[in-house]
Amino acid sequence: MTIKTQLRSISLPSRSHPSTTGIEEDLNKVKAINTTTGSSESILMALAGLVELYNCTEEFLKMGSTQRVMSSDGSKFMEEMLDGSLRLMDICNISRDLMVETHEHVRGVQSCVRRKKVAGGGTDQLDVAVSGYVKFRKNMRKEAKRLLGSLKKFDGVSTCSSPVVNDGQQDEHLAAVIDAMRRVVSVSVSVLKSFLEFLSGRQSNIKSKLTSVLKKKKDRHDERKNELESLDSTICCSRDDLQNKLEEVELSIDGFEKYLEGLFRRLIRTRASLLNIISH
Repeated sequence: MTIKTQLRSISLPSRSHPSTTGIEEDLNKVKAINTTTGSSESILMALAGLVELYNCTEEFLKMGSTQRVMSSDGSKFMEEMLDGSLRLMDICNISRDLMVETHEHVRGVQSCVRRKKVAGGGTDQLDVAVSGYVKFRKNMRKEAKRLLGSLKKFDGVSTCSSPVVNDGQQDEHLAAVIDAMRRVVSVSVSVLKSFLEFLSGRQSNIKSKLTSVLKKKKDRHDERKNELESLDSTICCSRDDLQNKLEEVELSIDGFEKYLEGLFRRLIRTRASLLNIISH
């Protein structure tokens, strides 16, 4: 079953204003995906769900009724959305670049492994490639943790009071639009957080594996390692089954790179739609 097919199979009831029904459905689909397991499959599904969510959001922002109520709210909420979209774009862009670099390093190590198998020798070249990968992974962890810190800045930003009209009653349509857009941002933050935690892993120092992994027997913790963590252990220590570990990582990276690229493009379009609303 493909990721998109799995997403379509998730259907949860939602209560919302008629204009936000489409967004509510896609939000529920993404929220139903359990990314807390830290598995690449669940995170890929969530990223694919975000891409579909932003497709729906783009259509939602093109609706005349949406543009009218968002224009009537003034600048405070729109500034919140523009600021959020810019920060999400920045985090998504850096994350995508990290995947591109990871791909390059993984392919470099794969190439050395293949040459060593075919021609024999080549240990020095493999050691250089492995050293480059380990250094990059250390920097990746630092960058992932920095980006996780950036995501924390979203906490508490959506605390503005609900809009009211002259008679003191809430404008239900505007309130529903604001709530839906804030939830889109919130779900985006949650999914990107899971992805960045996948990159940073549970260990703070790859080199510590050199002295610990060979001494410890495999236990339940080992079974919960994601593909990157498993490769870290293999590449730094025994290098048994290295080719298979590299292929597993490459497969995950392909998906991450694809969906992060798609998400980044849609974030750009969403920001353009928001700017268009402000200018009219």
